[in-house]
Amino acid sequence: MFDRIVIVDWSANSTPKTGQDSIWVADLAIATGGIRTANISTRVAAIDLLVELATAPGRCLVGVDFSLGFPSGTAASLGLTGTPQVAMWSHLASVIEDDERNANNRFEVAAALNERMSPGPGPFWGCHPSKATEHLTSRKVPCAPLPEWRTIETELRKRGKRPFSAWQLLGAGAVGSQSLLGVPAMARFVERVEGCDRSVDVWPFTCGLELPSADTVLVEVWPTLVDLVDQSSDVWEARVRDERQVVAVAQHLAQVDLSSSFTPVIPESAAAVVVAEEGWVLGA
Repeated sequence: MFDRIVIVDWSANSTPKTGQDSIWVADLAIATGGIRTANISTRVAAIDLLVELATAPGRCLVGVDFSLGFPSGTAASLGLTGTPQVAMWSHLASVIEDDERNANNRFEVAAALNERMSPGPGPFWGCHPSKATEHLTSRKVPCAPLPEWRTIETELRKRGKRPFSAWQLLGAGAVGSQSLLGVPAMARFVERVEGCDRSVDVWPFTCGLELPSADTVLVEVWPTLVDLVDQSSDVWEARVRDERQVVAVAQHLAQVDLSSSFTPVIPESAAAVVVAEEGWVLGA
């Protein structure tokens, strides 16, 4: 189905950084099973690498570890029109600033989004005290009337898993900041890959909950679903968890039946929201 699988551990760092809690990329060649990893200090450089990998000969699956969509109703609450996911990606691409040294305005954007969505300081929450305003606080606040969880996160919680909400911007395991910075970055990635005469599917938004047919397929992954048991040698034990995770996810996806992963059984009423706005985690 694919010639290479690329898995990305994203980061919302505000300065260039390598090592633990930075950007890691695993690149697995299906034909040989060979795998390479790269540790990249900035998001701009990471996108350059992803474009290079995605435009190489053969089909490429790219998985990122942050939310590609937001809880149902987010786009409407912002007054955005059109398909919710498309509208949200376009809006974030227009307001997020993220330079070649990782300096970014994600907290300011989150505060502005909150101001448009609710009379209180939510639904986004979590920031350094220096970034706190009347529209964004460092502590958790109610997100109502919007839901706290996407459909996929509700499903994972039923299984005893502990996903984080897209509204949480700061704290161990939080994914909100990665999503605010990652969505515009993925919009640029898609545009650049398509500019190289390569078709791109962003599953499930562009192709539904079906097998995608594009040259490059972008998906959301949740590394916590995959154990790290594949790297038991002393060489791997000495490496940071982020690197081990992207390798484990790439190897796992190379071994499973991806046709069933791309076609999860979801009730029709929920599937419409998943495809139009929220997205899904591949393999969940």
